[in-house]
This record gives sequence, C-alpha cells and structure tokens, in this order.
Amino acid sequence: MICGGFTGTDREPDDEDRAILLSVKSDVEKRLSQQFSVFEAIAFQTQVVAGKNYIFKVRISEDSFIHVKVCKPLPHTNQPPFVMSLLQGQTLQSPIEPF
Repeated sequence: MICGGFTGTDREPDDEDRAILLSVKSDVEKRLSQQFSVFEAIAFQTQVVAGKNYIFKVRISEDSFIHVKVCKPLPHTNQPPFVMSLLQGQTLQSPIEPF
C-alpha cells in the first residue's frame, strides 16, 4: 500500500460497509438511468483521506458488475456518503483499481 493510496487488497464488506453502499444506491441508479433489483457489495478497497474513500465491486445482476467510488466525509461535517464516480462493464474477475 502506498501512503495515501488505496489498500491494494480486496476486502469482504461487513454490515457497515454494505450500509454505506446502499446509502448511495439511488444516486447510482439515477446516474445510470437504471433500477437495480440486485445491488450487492462483493468486495472493496479503501483510502483514508479527509474522510474515507471506498471503491466497491457491486453485483447488479447475476453476471454484471460495476465499480462504485464513494466518499464518506469525516463525521464532524454531518455530510452523508456520496458517489464520486462509476465504472461500468466490470466482471467478477475485474480487479478493483483506482479510477
């Protein structure tokens, strides 16, 4: 791991991580003009900055995946997590890499 970089190791999300991703689901759907009946965090990496950035690998159908970059601001800001960017056309084997 590079100082200030992403962890470089995919981790399995816990309930708190999944809640962060679910909190931005409607924004992802709006940006992609789609509704997702499946929206499951498969793996993620983090980066500690002024808050925490996440890159989630998200299953959106049986064999379709996207990567979602989310920022969780520091608690004192009272700001919710928000989507920074999306990467479509991913697979289960696609590596999580900063974008």
